Amino acid sequence: MSLLPAHLAQLAQPAAAPDLGDATPDSDCTWAYCWPAGVRLSAELPDLVACAGRSVADLGCGRGHGGLSALIASAARVAFADGDPAVVRWVDAVLDANAFTDRARAHVHRWGRPIPGSPYDVVFGGDILYRPECFRDLLASIAASLAADGVALLSDPRQRLDAELPALADAAGLSWACERRDAGYTLVRIAHQVARPC
Repeated sequence: MSLLPAHLAQLAQPAAAPDLGDATPDSDCTWAYCWPAGVRLSAELPDLVACAGRSVADLGCGRGHGGLSALIASAARVAFADGDPAVVRWVDAVLDANAFTDRARAHVHRWGRPIPGSPYDVVFGGDILYRPECFRDLLASIAASLAADGVALLSDPRQRLDAELPALADAAGLSWACERRDAGYTLVRIAHQVARPC
């Protein structure tokens, strides 16, 4: 069974799925589901943002589709960040199998903290806007991990996102802009707010 979508089919993957034997008690094994908006974002990534020569972070990476797409698009370095240690090991194995270890690394990461190796030119996350109780920590991680002139791209299958998200982004010093993509997902673009002259 392939854990990679069609647009990443050329990549090698480990023979076995992640070992869940030591999953943390709060692990909900979300990596096991192929999140559709995340797959669509990773497939469209080359059309949305230039990754070549840039630093990129895949926040809440799961299977790592976004980060792998960035590596194929010649990103200089990519961080894969997820809270599940088993997934991080699997992503490390994929990186090793494809000789990406010189440009990429997977990290166990909890939202609310900077992603290791910050700042990043591009931060993205597919289907990570489903837990309102985590929104503040998610936006804090983005604010702390994004380069001053960087962009974060988030995807979600819903047409309407939680109403409080733009205000939470504003409180974190981030701009928030949404658009519905023809591919059937909502794309959110986030950046640091530009200081307004007095």
